[in-house]
Amino acid sequence: MRKGILYGVGVGPGDPELITFKAVRTIQSCPVVAAPMTSGGGTLALDIVRQAVDLADKRIVRLSFSMSRDAAERDRGYERAAAELCELLGSGSDVALLNLGDPSIYATFQRVAGLVRAAGFETHAVPGVPSFCAVAARLDADLTPSEREPLHIVPARAAGLSDALAMPGTKVVMKAGAHLGELKRDLAEAGVYERVSLVADCGMPGELVVRNLDEAPDKGSYFTTLVIRP
Repeated sequence: MRKGILYGVGVGPGDPELITFKAVRTIQSCPVVAAPMTSGGGTLALDIVRQAVDLADKRIVRLSFSMSRDAAERDRGYERAAAELCELLGSGSDVALLNLGDPSIYATFQRVAGLVRAAGFETHAVPGVPSFCAVAARLDADLTPSEREPLHIVPARAAGLSDALAMPGTKVVMKAGAHLGELKRDLAEAGVYERVSLVADCGMPGELVVRNLDEAPDKGSYFTTLVIRP
C-alpha cells in the first residue's frame, strides 16, 4: 500500500490573502487537514485557511500540543501528534499539517516532522509568509537598511536576550505578548526603548499596531512581534 506524505503548510500570519497559491493547491490535494489546537479548543490556522480554501470534503484532525515550559511535557505532545499522523499516513492518506507563518521558523511542523520521518514516512515543507515580514510591511519598516548590518530574529523567551539586544542591526522579537512588561524594562536598560514598534495579531481581527512603546500593554497577545530599529 502507498504511504501518505506529510506536508507542513505555511499559511502566513493571519491574513488569508497572504496564503500562497502553492499552499492552497497542497491543501486542496490532501484528503486530511491537520491543525494545532489551542488549550481553549481553538484552531487559528484552520480558521484562516477556511477563508481561502473549501474544506467541505476534508477530514479535519485537531492536534493538541503542550505550551508547557517543561521540555519533556512538550516532547510528549509532539510524540502523541506524530503517532496520530503516522496512523493516517500509514493508511495511505496525504496530510496537510497547517502551520502559522512559515514551517521553518519556530514551527510545530518541524518538531513533528522529524518523528514522522523516523517512522519511515516522507515529509515536505510548503513555505509561507513569515509573521515578521508581514509585521514589517504593516509598520512600513525596512528590516535591513544596510547590506552590512545583520537582521536578528529571536523569541521573547530566548536565553541571552539582553546580549541579542546589544547586537548591531535590526532585532525582531517574536511571541512577546506574555512578556511585554519585562521586555519594556529590558529594552529601556539596553537603551533601545525609543526605537521599538510592535504589531499584535497581524492581519487578524483585533490587530494592534503600536509605534510608541509607552502605549503598549504590559501583557498582550501571544502573537506579538517587536521590531527594534538599529
